[in-house]
Amino acid sequence: MLTFVFVCLSISVTGLNAAFTVTVGSPLVKAKENEGADLKCSYTEDFGVNPRIEWKFKDLKGYVFFVYYNRKITAEFEGRIAVYNGGLLIKKVTQADSGDYDCEVSGNGGYDEQTIKLIVIVPPSKPVSRIPSSVTKGSNVSLTCFDADGSPPSTYRWYKDNTPLPEDPSNFPNFKNLTYKMNIFNGTLEFPSVSKVDTGSYFCEASNGEGAPQAGDAVHMEVYDEDNSQVSAVKGSLSMETQKVLNMNTINRMVEKQYGVYMLQEVKLKLEIQKLELEITKLKLELQKLGQEP
Repeated sequence: MLTFVFVCLSISVTGLNAAFTVTVGSPLVKAKENEGADLKCSYTEDFGVNPRIEWKFKDLKGYVFFVYYNRKITAEFEGRIAVYNGGLLIKKVTQADSGDYDCEVSGNGGYDEQTIKLIVIVPPSKPVSRIPSSVTKGSNVSLTCFDADGSPPSTYRWYKDNTPLPEDPSNFPNFKNLTYKMNIFNGTLEFPSVSKVDTGSYFCEASNGEGAPQAGDAVHMEVYDEDNSQVSAVKGSLSMETQKVLNMNTINRMVEKQYGVYMLQEVKLKLEIQKLELEITKLKLELQKLGQEP
């Protein structure tokens, strides 16, 4: 008697596991941009002949939208999507269609859902990079690279003088004197304390396994020593009043120099203007004295 009850119970549990089941053709679907994507979703007969089917879309930013609701395609997707008995067809995908699609089925008191991840394939585009043309020895310098179009997201490689830089320079004898830190996922190349050996021409390359890798523009980065002789030479040609102005601006000039030659030129121009203003003031005072003499 106990054996019979155990067998019946086992059959009942097995039947429950098989009932009200939603199945997808593939949990991951890849489609090239501007081509179609077929998201297959089927369900068991337990839901009845006319179950309620809903499709939801969660984009890469986490926003959730109804695609198919109350037996109708929603306005946002109308004309682009067709729902048929067994799935959902996106006629022409764009990068914005990448995300998770939930197929939800309910009926006869049962419910189940499955998710299909859609990746819209887009080759990388030419990355935008930020590389300073001149920096000061010992300063912290960060080079950046970003590809806004690649899907899946691109990874990045950096080149110096047309030679690819290894992700970890300490593992390679030819690069052991370099102390940069490379992040292949966000595209940064950081020099915590840049040195003269880091002078060179740099560019980055974006790739995501789809299409050819794309290279950014090369920029020559020069690492300069802090040249105090230039400050002394300028001081010697200025009056005492102008030298006081220079002393107040020296620290700012040193900081600004690492951002490029143009910043240095701007500081020099400001100093020259201040010098002229002081000399004009002195000249006015001299003229006033002359005017007061009998």
